[in-house]
Amino acid sequence: MKQNNDYETLIAYVLEKSNNFQMTEEEYRYISSFLGDKNFLVFGTGHDTPLWRYSNRQGHTLFLENDSRWIDKNDSDVILVNYSTKCSQYKVLLEEYHNDNFENLKMDLPNEVTNTKWDCIFVDSPVGTKDNKPGRMQSIFTASMLAHKDTDVFVHDTDREVEDLYSTTMFNQTIRQLTKLRHLRK
Repeated sequence: MKQNNDYETLIAYVLEKSNNFQMTEEEYRYISSFLGDKNFLVFGTGHDTPLWRYSNRQGHTLFLENDSRWIDKNDSDVILVNYSTKCSQYKVLLEEYHNDNFENLKMDLPNEVTNTKWDCIFVDSPVGTKDNKPGRMQSIFTASMLAHKDTDVFVHDTDREVEDLYSTTMFNQTIRQLTKLRHLRK
């Protein structure tokens, strides 16, 4: 996919590649409306990566990806990360969180991530569809730790129990709920 395509071409490409299975067009357009010249952190890469790069082309976009198959050797804006959790652990991890024990939710991230003041954060990774998959507990926790009061945080797949529970627990304010996308603030 060429990086010089216009927004409408990129949106059509993403919707076609995902067979409308990932996000809805409304959800893509909603997040894009906040971008342009922002510091934008994205948990996950995929067919929509060129869309996010284009939508925030005057800003700084950084992707955190745990599956090396989604990382091209020329992707200087993608950091390979590791998740140490499994979906099946979500209740225990949440109990630890409520007891101020964050050790198992912390991620090892480079300074470029932890020292940047993020304007927008999008959590769409890692895979959280089965008990043996990492789940999004660490990515939602990390987004909550990196966010400040004005950071727009978007969590996808909030129709699932983990994403719903963690996003409402770790953020104070729901700005808007779209189909499966939740817009949050601290």
